[in-house]
Order: sequence, then structure tokens, then C-alpha cells
Amino acid sequence: AVAINSAQSSRARRSAIASISDGEAGFALLAPEQLAHPEIAELLRTADVRQFVVDEAHCVAAWGHDFRPDYLHIGGMAAQLGRPPILALTATASPRIRSEIIRVLGMNDAEIVVGEVDRPEIWLGARSVADEPAVDQAIADALRQELDARNGSGRTIVYTPTRARAERLAAQLAGQELEPRLYHGGLGRAARESVHRDFRSGRAGVVVGTNAFGLGVDRPDVRLVLHADAPGNLDSYYQEAGRAGRDGQPSRALLVTHPGGFGVRKYFASGAGPPAALLRLVLEAASAGPMRVGSLARAVGASPARTRAAVNGLLAVGALREDRNGVRAIQRLSADAAIEEARAAQERRTAEQRSAVELVRRYAETSGCRRRLILELLGEDARQPCGNCDNCDSGGEAVLTDLPFELGATVRHPEWGEGVVELYEPDRITVLFHHAGHKTLSLPLVQQGQLLTPAR
Repeated sequence: AVAINSAQSSRARRSAIASISDGEAGFALLAPEQLAHPEIAELLRTADVRQFVVDEAHCVAAWGHDFRPDYLHIGGMAAQLGRPPILALTATASPRIRSEIIRVLGMNDAEIVVGEVDRPEIWLGARSVADEPAVDQAIADALRQELDARNGSGRTIVYTPTRARAERLAAQLAGQELEPRLYHGGLGRAARESVHRDFRSGRAGVVVGTNAFGLGVDRPDVRLVLHADAPGNLDSYYQEAGRAGRDGQPSRALLVTHPGGFGVRKYFASGAGPPAALLRLVLEAASAGPMRVGSLARAVGASPARTRAAVNGLLAVGALREDRNGVRAIQRLSADAAIEEARAAQERRTAEQRSAVELVRRYAETSGCRRRLILELLGEDARQPCGNCDNCDSGGEAVLTDLPFELGATVRHPEWGEGVVELYEPDRITVLFHHAGHKTLSLPLVQQGQLLTPAR
């Protein structure tokens, strides 16, 4: 097995490339950003690739948690390799994200294997406070309480939405003698590696960072995961919270929010996507014949990442086709129609991302079982209260019965069209509509007024 990534020395990189080129390597482990390098793409095209494996596969979904632009290269590379068998792996993905992974990777007749996603050993809780300083103080209080309760044993991860917030909170906790370590993508490589190394060895007891910290971290004794303000969606939250208790022992995950934090998340979710001018340039360049994405980027004067985003948007509406020869335009639509469809698809993704933020708000504010809310959004039927969250502790949860539709059922609304039933709460039903995102309706009104009907 050989690896190719940005942390290697030039000598190690050359050695790995030679092993792949000579056919000596049985496994090649690549960071996804490497696929943007022409020499790596050409190397893989000439190699005898028998299987294509994508770890953290939710990252390919533009409306999925932890979306990473580098993953935009993966679907195109699979096509260029002649689509060998593809294995896509992820710890958490809702039914919608699973479908998106299959679409982006071009997996024909995919077999979906879903394991048990419940983590009953993790207690789930949420607190809502007045403002950001109150969030920070609540985080400090929860951390101090946890450290006192376990007499300094175990580990804690504190997640923040931005680098600047991580720096401020780490400084504040350090001022209270809580000894945090700071981690985010803007730090130098040596600093990041030092935090990872100390966390894995047990020398670092508390890490404060963005979601850049965690992928690949598998410490068994994380006893507490704290979130200072809302993550972008519940899939992301549950995966990050799931870094607690991997030894199966009791652990805790607490989300602390304030009203303004949801506004920040909605702002993050409102990206406009590739502009129409770039979409048009890509279409025009690809009309001349098959072109690699690197050549397209040079032709249109954009970065490979922005060009790949434009290509993916046009692939999604059938205006482009990609195979081992590269990307070429399909004369199914006029350029104006293709651009309009691609922009409309981006608007739908933006609406869904914004509605995903509202689901995080629902999780933070619900009086029902928090675990049931998450599990149902991940496609599991969880009508029984879990008994291990703050709302179950207070005795405010009940078993749900006489539900009008099965989870996952396709229904129709007179205004929003077709959607999929994703969540029940004692008096509410949440549906993910194809064009309007998540909508939450009064369950009694749905039952009495036929606001939803089975889709035929």
C-alpha cells in the first residue's frame, strides 16, 4: 500500500508514484485534492484500477454535512477510470444523502447497506442561552463540571462554527485554567500534527476547534463533546457527537445555542454556486470536444475547483457528459436552458441547506426525545423514547402511535408538491419536499384536513 498526500516529502511522493506506475502497489491511498493534479489523474488512468473506494462519502453531497470541494473530483475520476466497482463509505447519511452519493458517483444498481446508527451510550442534551458570551460561559461551566466529575480522566472535544470563534473560546478557557488545545485548518501543519499527536496519546485532554478536527480521530475515551453554537445540519452534528463514547462507556454530547447563531448558519448556507457566466464558458469550451477538467479550467480562466463545481452543476442537468476521455457538451438543451436548469438546481440546494439549519433549531428547541428526532431523520423508525437525553430525563416524552404515514413515505402537498416523510414529533410532522426543502406541519391539522395525501 502507498499513499499520496500533501504532507509527503518530494522523495516519498516520487516513490509512491513509481510504485503505482510499476504495478507494485496493491492499494493506493489518495487525499481527494490529489485528483486535481494532472500527473496523478493520468497515473490513475494508466493504472489497472480494479476497485474505487470513497471514504467519508457524504462529502460528495453538495447539501450533505462536511461538504468538501475537493470531493468534486471523485465522480469524474471514476468515470475516467471506466467505472470500476465503487464502494462508498460514511458513518452518517440520511436517505436523501445516500441517493446523492449514488448520483454524484454514478453508481449504477447500487446496493445500499445500512448498519445500526444508534449510539445509546451517548447522553444527548441541548441548551439555549441569550447570546454568544452566554454560550461560551455555558461551555466553560459544562467542561469544568465534566472534568470535576471524572477527576481529569477522559477527553473532551469542543466544536465551534468558525476559526475566529475557536481562537476566542480557547483563549477564554485557557484564562479559566481549563488547558485547551486549539485546532483549525488555518494553523500550520506542525501545529495541527502536534494537537493530533497529543490527543491520540492522551497528553491533550481538551481540544477546541472547527469541524476540521475529528476526521480520522478515533480515541476511545472521549467522554464529552460540546458544540458552541449550531452546526450546519443534524447529520454533521450526530457524526461529531459520535466521536464520544467509542469504547461503549457512558458519554455526553451537549449542544449550546443562541438565537443569533442560527442566522450565521443560514448565511453560510446561502452560497450562490457557480455564476451563469462561468457555466456558459464551460459549456462553450466543452462543445469543442472532450476536455479534461484541468484543460477546461485553463480554457475558461478559472481555478480547477470552481471549474469542477460548474461541471458538476451542468452534469446534474444533463448538459455535459463525462467519461474516460473527459467532459463534453450534450446538445440536449440550448445553452440558456442548461444554465437556467443548473441555476435552479443550485437554488433548490440552497433552500435545502437553509431548511437543514431549521432542523438543527428544531433539535435544539424540541421538548421531545432528541435521539428519536435524529434517528428518524437518518431513516430509522424510532417511536420509543430513548431514556438517555435531557428531555427523556425530565419525563416529557411519550410513545408515538397512530401515525398517518410511514417514515420514508412519499406524500403530496397542494402547494409544495411531492416530498418524503422524515420525522414525527408528538404534535408535528416534518417532510422533505423536493423543491421546497424541509417543512414542519401541525400533525393534528394534517390528520384532520388532509393537507398531505399519499403520492401515487
